[in-house]
Amino acid sequence: MSAGSEHFRLEEVAPGAWVALAGTTGACVSNAGIVDLGDRTLVFDTFMTPAAGRDLRAAAEDLTGRAVSTVVNSHHHGDHIQGNQAFSGADILSTARTIELIAETSPKDLDAYAAELNEWISALDAQLIEADKNSPGAAQEITLSLVMARAVVASLPELTITLPTISHDGEVVIEGSERDAHIISYGGGHTDSDTFLHLPDCGVVYAGDLLWVETHPWAGDGHPDEWINIIYRLKALAPTTVVPGHGTVTTFEYARIFARYLTFMCDIVKQAEASSTAIIKLAETPIPPQYVDWASADEYRMSLEALGTRAGLPPD
Repeated sequence: MSAGSEHFRLEEVAPGAWVALAGTTGACVSNAGIVDLGDRTLVFDTFMTPAAGRDLRAAAEDLTGRAVSTVVNSHHHGDHIQGNQAFSGADILSTARTIELIAETSPKDLDAYAAELNEWISALDAQLIEADKNSPGAAQEITLSLVMARAVVASLPELTITLPTISHDGEVVIEGSERDAHIISYGGGHTDSDTFLHLPDCGVVYAGDLLWVETHPWAGDGHPDEWINIIYRLKALAPTTVVPGHGTVTTFEYARIFARYLTFMCDIVKQAEASSTAIIKLAETPIPPQYVDWASADEYRMSLEALGTRAGLPPD
């Protein structure tokens, strides 16, 4: 039986249901899921790189003893779909809007994309020198970004953006001999369109990036008000275990904490709109103490800048 790979760690969240938790090589970035339906195997999200996707497929086949028949893409961001090419022969499901967004936002010119990433790597190298002197916490975050960027650059020569093959708009039930998988979208929250996976028999929800655990989320492509509503709609499913897109496996109680975080972000953006606060000032809003130890602190500032821009605030 597979023990995972150098890129991720497997954890069983219910009998026949696993999460592949992103490791530190930078090849995954987000989490993924593997579900045994009895007579078919389902994978939820496919990581950031083809190499991590291949290892995910191998792990799924080792764990269930059969080929992967269905892949679900939760949304269009690269760390959830750039391993799709490793799942040839499987149906890949997402919403129609997610398919459009993958086509619109995925890099078209991989050489140009590599050049952009290499420029970012150079900038991060310079930032790391300063952070090593002044801020060990910041240095750790920069190092993680460097590892991810280098892993993505290394993956580009073999990367082929692979679109989902089947679209859904609402709910699809994949019936298995041992359990059913409910593939559900309540619209857009983290992005214009987000899909999650519910396993009613064991109370597990694979939430994708609708939930981040002790990690500042990227909110710049999203709709925070709707995102909060989606989280509370999940409560009606009575999940006992929730698998986030980033961070560790948790219970629905943690989703309440995350919803409060999103509410805070909504409130400060609305206050900035009411007072015509400049984006540069909005982005300087201190992280509240209860969230200050969360990972990816730069996402907090960048999300506020993006949300301020969408709200039409003056830049400075």
